[in-house]
Amino acid sequence: MKIKPDIKDKIIAAANALAGEGNDNPTNDQVRERMGGGSLSHISPVMREWREARKADVVAALEMPADLKKAIETSVGQVWTAASKLASVTVDTIRQEAEAAITAATGERDEALGEISRLESRISELQQALAEKEKALQQAQAAVEQERAQNAKLASDNAALATRVDDRDEQLKGLKTELKEARGDTKALQAELVKIARDSNLEK
Repeated sequence: MKIKPDIKDKIIAAANALAGEGNDNPTNDQVRERMGGGSLSHISPVMREWREARKADVVAALEMPADLKKAIETSVGQVWTAASKLASVTVDTIRQEAEAAITAATGERDEALGEISRLESRISELQQALAEKEKALQQAQAAVEQERAQNAKLASDNAALATRVDDRDEQLKGLKTELKEARGDTKALQAELVKIARDSNLEK
């Protein structure tokens, strides 16, 4: 479709005005509203051309001059060289520090392993001493139990002996009483015998 030059100019002017106000990508409806009317069939192809032209202008504006590009490339190369040297120095420093840290850690590990070995040996000694003490304690407890059993038996024997002594004491008391009575009876018999003997002599 062939669009009249004056209509095309109005469309472009409206689009430029909107872009100047900060609307970098105005729509077809916005352009028609700015124009106060118009056909989208006319506005759409013109805006397509306007957008392509604007894109080319932006690319051209952003294209770097050769001298500037060369200067930047040189500067970037120098910066990269300096950064590489600094990185190399930094890597060497880090490597040295890491090696020193590894050496120190290895020494600490060896010391720790030696201390662990010493502690394990000490623990073994203490466990052996504890086992011996526990054995001695068990033997002492067994001896105490044996003594207790013997003491209990002795106590039982003593109680039995005490009972027997008490019984003997009672028997002895009884025998003493009987002996006393027997002595009394003997005296009485002796007295009777003496009397009988006297009476016999008198009768003669």
